[in-house]
Amino acid sequence: MKAHEKNADLIARTSSAARHLYGSGSMCCSEAVLTVINQEFHGGLSPETARAISKGFCGGIGDAGCVCGALAGAVMAQSLILGNGPLPADEKTVRTASKKLHDRFLTHYGSVCCRDLSKTRDPNSTSKGICLKYVESATAICADQLLNPDTPDTTNESVDPINDSHPDEFTKHGLGPVRIQP
Repeated sequence: MKAHEKNADLIARTSSAARHLYGSGSMCCSEAVLTVINQEFHGGLSPETARAISKGFCGGIGDAGCVCGALAGAVMAQSLILGNGPLPADEKTVRTASKKLHDRFLTHYGSVCCRDLSKTRDPNSTSKGICLKYVESATAICADQLLNPDTPDTTNESVDPINDSHPDEFTKHGLGPVRIQP
């Protein structure tokens, strides 16, 4: 198996695992993303510590509906792996990677605000609805950036191999890509 195929398999496996943890109700969005990335990329946190650290980001920071919990979990996870690796990244590298992750998510969904992203989700339903996709996507973007750190920033391009894998899911919820001006 080629390195590219192994990376694609790991990205798919990781994003699917986070989606499953969130969808099963055993973890909230931010917990699922951080827990899975920590486990798959050997972040060094116990599962209990990963959940404790990320718990306050559920529902857009304590159900306030602000920054998407899945995105917050992905930024925490990426920072953990980059800053805790065998050759820890410096602050500028971590911040640049965090912005790139943020911008990829924003470019595809048009918002990073939980309240905006989940507006079509029925609050009385036990279904996780569209948020399943946000957990899966944030995890996939994070894993992709960890595995392919030298990939050019595609924020201003029309194709993102991670986000463009399920375009119909986004448009049926009234979401579409936006372009961020540099």
